[in-house]
Amino acid sequence: MSKLKQATLAIVAVAALGTFGLATSAQAGPIVGSLTLSSDGVVDNGEDLLTRIVFDSENLHAGLRTGNFKLVAKDTAVTGGTLDLGNLNSFSFTLAGAGTFNDVGTTNVIVTHSADNLDVYLLGRFTPDARGPLAAFDPSSSSVRFSLTRTGSGNDFSVSFSGSEAAPPAAIPEPVSLALLGSGLVGLGMIRRRK
Repeated sequence: MSKLKQATLAIVAVAALGTFGLATSAQAGPIVGSLTLSSDGVVDNGEDLLTRIVFDSENLHAGLRTGNFKLVAKDTAVTGGTLDLGNLNSFSFTLAGAGTFNDVGTTNVIVTHSADNLDVYLLGRFTPDARGPLAAFDPSSSSVRFSLTRTGSGNDFSVSFSGSEAAPPAAIPEPVSLALLGSGLVGLGMIRRRK
């Protein structure tokens, strides 16, 4: 075989391998695993968690990682992550160089909301950065659990991010809803007694 034919075959083989590699990495499947987001604290200027609507975390970064998220370096900076109870569909965050989570506007549940506790479940989609450590994975359905507990004048805060669409928890009625329901039942009872 001539040197020209050998060189041509080598170039074709390299091109074929490169094309195969691109085809397989573009459809690697959804991301599986979880990630915690850690923060130095949450800006909270209300008297308690019922008087605040917007929660801003300070110095948000990647914490414990499992599954495919182990490819993301610990302490990777996170931007965004502001929770607005008046507009849960606005929740998003970006893992620097790794990808972005955006709420998809369905199945958002405020699980607990009291003066001392806030627990929110959000369903969304994580889209990997095309040049980051998760680039080989497809955009994936994901869920976020935002938990906040007021302790004295501060807050204990955690955000857990799952690379799968976990089943949403059942919503617990807020105290105001329970009070309205209770007063309605009392009113019905009083009307019935008068008859």
